[in-house]
Amino acid sequence: MKIEATVKQLRALLQLAELDQSAGPPSTEASRRNREAAASHLPRRILDRYELLLQAGRTPVVVALDRGSCSGCHLRLPTMVESKTRRSPAVHTCPHCQRMLYVREFVSEDSQVADDLSSGRTTLASAERRP
Repeated sequence: MKIEATVKQLRALLQLAELDQSAGPPSTEASRRNREAAASHLPRRILDRYELLLQAGRTPVVVALDRGSCSGCHLRLPTMVESKTRRSPAVHTCPHCQRMLYVREFVSEDSQVADDLSSGRTTLASAERRP
């Protein structure tokens, strides 16, 4: 499964996951506000999927693609899933553990490829050629 997302939305999703993982349940007013602020930047479809996985106890909910494997369950992804995940800044699903997958290069702060893809200034083929 793939849910289209922008680089900014992926970063907001990672921020939300980090807040949930580090603080546990939002106990203070400030942590609740921080969580709501991060969630407000996400489309309903992504947020619903995230909440479903969180309630099911799939922590961490959002994991990176790491050398062709899901960094949540550490199982090798089918080649087609890996390829699709690497080609677009979107939220993909691991077919083994159902966690949300992303590619680190798309959300890194200094990633020119991510900025180009989100603004439509480059093709996927040219993005794959960059180091």
